[in-house]
Amino acid sequence: MFKYVRMIVTEGGCMDRIRKISTDRNLTRVVLALMVFGSIMIVSTDVGQTTSDTNIVWRTIAHQAMFCIISLGIMYFFSKYFSFRLFNRLQPLLSVFFLGLMLLPFLFSASGGSHAWIRLGSFSIQPAEFIKPFMVLLAANAINRTKKEKELLHSFNDLFKVPNIMIVLFAMELVLQKDLGTLSILAMTYLACVEIPTFPVLKKTQNRIIVALLVLVVLGVGLFFVTNIGTNIIAQTPFSHVATRIENAKNPYNDIYGEGYQPANSLYAIGSSNVIGKGLGESSRKYGYLTQADNDYILAVVLEETGIIGFGLIILMYVFLLGRLLYYAFRTNDLAYKVILGGTATYIFMHFFLNVGGVTALMPFTGVPLLFISSGGSSLMSVCMALGICQSCIRYIRAKEMHL
Repeated sequence: MFKYVRMIVTEGGCMDRIRKISTDRNLTRVVLALMVFGSIMIVSTDVGQTTSDTNIVWRTIAHQAMFCIISLGIMYFFSKYFSFRLFNRLQPLLSVFFLGLMLLPFLFSASGGSHAWIRLGSFSIQPAEFIKPFMVLLAANAINRTKKEKELLHSFNDLFKVPNIMIVLFAMELVLQKDLGTLSILAMTYLACVEIPTFPVLKKTQNRIIVALLVLVVLGVGLFFVTNIGTNIIAQTPFSHVATRIENAKNPYNDIYGEGYQPANSLYAIGSSNVIGKGLGESSRKYGYLTQADNDYILAVVLEETGIIGFGLIILMYVFLLGRLLYYAFRTNDLAYKVILGGTATYIFMHFFLNVGGVTALMPFTGVPLLFISSGGSSLMSVCMALGICQSCIRYIRAKEMHL
C-alpha cells in the first residue's frame, strides 16, 4: 500500500513541477492578437446591420467578449490539466457523447443547406466544430497507448481501430447533415494524424493514402472543372447545392442575382480594395450585399476595409502560429505529441485554406469559418481547446529537456 501512495505522491509532485513550466507565450500572444483583430472586424462588419437593428453593435461586443473570455479560459484549463491518462479513461464516454451531440442538430431547421446547428434562443452551437480536436486526440491516444501495449503495433487496423470506427461514424453524420466543408477538414486532419507516426507497420497504408489523395485531386479537377460530368451528377442528388457552389467558383457572375449573388459581391468587395483598403468601417458591401459578412465572408470585408496590409497581417499571424506548432512537433521525439501538434496545425490550416479559397472563388465555397476572425463561439472555443492541449504538450516537451 505504501508503494502505491509513494507513486501517487511522486506523480503528483512531477505534475506540479511540469505545470510550473511556462507554455509558449509567443503562441499565446499571437492567439490574442488574432482574437483582437477578429473582434474588431466582427464589430465593424455588424455595423452593416444597424439599419435594421440599432442595438446590434453593443450585442456583438458583449457576445464577442464573452466568447473570447470563455475560449481563453478553455485554452488555459487544457494547457494546465490535459493528460493522456485521463483522456484514455474518458474516451468511451466522450465518444458516445459526441456521437449523440452530432444528432441534435437534426431537431432544428437547416441553415445554408446544412443541419449543423443547435439553436438556443439568440445563441447557436455547432457540435461538429468540437469533433475536430477530438479526432486528433483519438489518433494521438492510439499512438500513446503503444508505449505500454506493444501488441497494437501488429497492424494499422489494430493501432487505429477506435479512431477508424469514429471517423466513419462522424463522416456518416456529417453527410446526413450535408456539411461537406467540415467533413473535408475532419478527413484531412485525421489523415495527417495517420501520416505522422513513423512505425514500419504503417508505411504501406501511409503510401496508399498519399496515392489515393493524388488520384482524388486529379479526378476532382477532371470531373468538376475540366468537364461538367461530376457537377451534372451531383446536381441530381440531395447535394445539388454543392453543384451550384462549383458553378459559382467557375463563374460567380453567371447568376449574379441568384445563387451567385454572395460570391459575386465578395469579389466586388475584394476588387474595390487596394494596398491600405478603404479604411476601418468603410466597407459598402456589408450593408446587405453580403448576408454572412461577419461569418463565412468576413475576409471580403477585411480586404475591402484594410486592404492587402490587413490580409497580409492575418497571413503573418497564421504563419507564426502554424510555425510554432510545427517547431515543437519536429523538436520532440514523442510521436503522440507530434500527432497532436501536427494534427492541430493541419486543422487550423485547412480552415484557412478552404475559407480563403471559397471567399476569393478560387475553389467551391464550403461555408467553413476563418478561425479567430469569423464570428462564432463554437469554432473559437474548439480551436482554443486544441491550442490549450498543444500548450500542454509544449510543457511536457520543455519539461523533458529540463529532465523533470
